[in-house]
Amino acid sequence: MRVGEPAERSRKPLSTGRDEQLWHRSGPPSWGACIASIARYGHDISCPSTDDFNQRTELMSHSYSKSHNGVQLDLSGIIPPMVTAFDPETEELDEDLIRAEVEYLISTGVHTICIGGSTGEGQGLSEDETYRLNKAVVDQAAGRVKVIGGVIADTTIEAIRKGEAARRAGVSSLQVTPPHYLWVPSVAGLVQHFTRIGDAVELPILIYNVIPWVDIDVHAMNSIVDDAPWVLGVKQSGGDMHKVADMMALLHDKVPITTGIDDLLYPTFALGVDGAVTCMTAVFPRETSELHAAVQAGDHDRALAMHRRLLPVWRSIEGPNMTANAKYALSLLGRNNGVSRSPILAPDEGRRSRIREALKSARLLEPAGV
Repeated sequence: MRVGEPAERSRKPLSTGRDEQLWHRSGPPSWGACIASIARYGHDISCPSTDDFNQRTELMSHSYSKSHNGVQLDLSGIIPPMVTAFDPETEELDEDLIRAEVEYLISTGVHTICIGGSTGEGQGLSEDETYRLNKAVVDQAAGRVKVIGGVIADTTIEAIRKGEAARRAGVSSLQVTPPHYLWVPSVAGLVQHFTRIGDAVELPILIYNVIPWVDIDVHAMNSIVDDAPWVLGVKQSGGDMHKVADMMALLHDKVPITTGIDDLLYPTFALGVDGAVTCMTAVFPRETSELHAAVQAGDHDRALAMHRRLLPVWRSIEGPNMTANAKYALSLLGRNNGVSRSPILAPDEGRRSRIREALKSARLLEPAGV
């Protein structure tokens, strides 16, 4: 069920002047973005030259109409949702490995790290573990990057408790999913949910729109953004390119929009999203930063080449055991992050072979690591 979606979904643009809005946010799209437009709207858009793009790049970093207490979220560029390292014997937090991964991510030049999301197995963290994980990351970062604390909870009170734990640890904002058990809240219930979390924790909220059966559509999200004061950004996941286009068209003047779709980083960047918070950005922050920078610069040939290089790697990692697969890929890259918590199992030899071959084919392994 999609929260707030009309009985019959319209395939028409949500506002007039959509093509001009698209260019103002992303620059002239490549053929890949034109294809995305055809898929969404049933017609092509003209693609201006690179020179025209360069004249418009200053429009990409625009201010948003919504703020709260004078604060707006900066979701630009690559924001890795780092994995959470667990000890192989006890499955408890391994703070030494967590701190080492923080150091690596900072070394790649990112300005923000997100923790406790899907890639970080946040759904299984207790309130105490939420505090300890966030505290370890915030302390290790020591002000060099901002830290977004992830909250995945089934009830508002649980989300508030985890959010308060993250705030005490020193995070600058929260990434919060809708409740994810079987019962689907109404739009009014979701507005209340995010409003109560914000009022209690007093931190900006990035909505992580990923839960399949609480699938917040653009109209419901618009109501939440308008009526929940602390909601200052949207991360659109779930693999739905149509929804990214809708969010950009209706909401991007109000709040920043970031993508959570690993295999569609290039086309979502071309649509003009502010940045990405995805598993691939956590495993390959340098390469995904290069992809984002290429789109920002209007170099779509380079961006498409990086997309084609990374896509088979993602195909080897994605799936039900994604977090464990990602940790295996990280181990091949020399970044030990322990295990995933049960019942997520380590990849079998067949999967490990696929991941190794994908990394080698993408030239992502040093010779010593092959």
